Amino acid sequence: MKTTAFVSHEDCSRHDTGWSHPDHQGRLPAIVRAVQRDMVSLWEPLLQLEAVPATDEDLSLIHTPEHVARVREVAADAAQSEETLELDGVPVSGASWDAARASAGAVLTAVDAVLAGEAHNAFALSRPPGAGAWADGPGGFGLFNTVAIGARHLRERHAAARVLVVSWGVRPPLALARLLADDEGIGLISIHQHPLSFPTPDPSAAEHPEVAGAALSPGSGGEEFEEALRAALGAVPPAESPDFVLLAAGFDILDADPVGQLAVEPDEVYAITLALREWADERAGGRLVSVLEGGYAAAETARAVVQHLHALAGLPPG
Repeated sequence: MKTTAFVSHEDCSRHDTGWSHPDHQGRLPAIVRAVQRDMVSLWEPLLQLEAVPATDEDLSLIHTPEHVARVREVAADAAQSEETLELDGVPVSGASWDAARASAGAVLTAVDAVLAGEAHNAFALSRPPGAGAWADGPGGFGLFNTVAIGARHLRERHAAARVLVVSWGVRPPLALARLLADDEGIGLISIHQHPLSFPTPDPSAAEHPEVAGAALSPGSGGEEFEEALRAALGAVPPAESPDFVLLAAGFDILDADPVGQLAVEPDEVYAITLALREWADERAGGRLVSVLEGGYAAAETARAVVQHLHALAGLPPG
């Protein structure tokens, strides 16, 4: 059995937001190139898998039929006009429908690979990101909430008694919290930048369920981040140990990222990832799937993802 599945699909790179957008088309190729350069180390433990795109039935685990239809229709209009359009502020190109399906499908493929024993854990190279999307509309830069779909897939199709969703990123995962709040079998922990520290704080934050974890001050680096993550994981009672862990991995926590104000360095991602992987090994039988969310400084994100994969695969730092 390989240690870590690396799940991707070429359609994810075709989602065209324009090069001035943070989630531009250069993000995934930069990561793929960095992984390829490191293949001397990663070849043995890494299982490369092509994602099976999500179906309408998969998307309906979280999203309303009306929202799924809107994404499909706007993408079709964009293809016909050969222009990038917008759906509630999120760019949609002619390739975005296929990309969004592939992004959600990467999570489902990764989950199924781990459950089938093909790999100990997995990383889904997904784009567009999903953690900001709502049941009936897009959010953040996302069209479909891929991690929420993965959590519901585990609960409803694989009878997982308990799933823990861990989110790390600049913004608190308000959409994830709302979408998963009604399921007592799904827990949520988030390590993020303090909401009140943003130039334009989200006034709706108080309307959403409170999220366990930690809100860090701007400028917090890898040591503070790792300490907060370990504390949040350590607070999970043994009786609530999960059958599976899903990580919404936002690499917008990096110091070079243009979106946030945290100061984690790419090399520090190794220790942060190792903290989660070791906890999942001890408390969840090692069943862990990490899903790419934010991370908009392409070169630095690529370096951080390589460190992330090294920790997942049980390799020394890259």
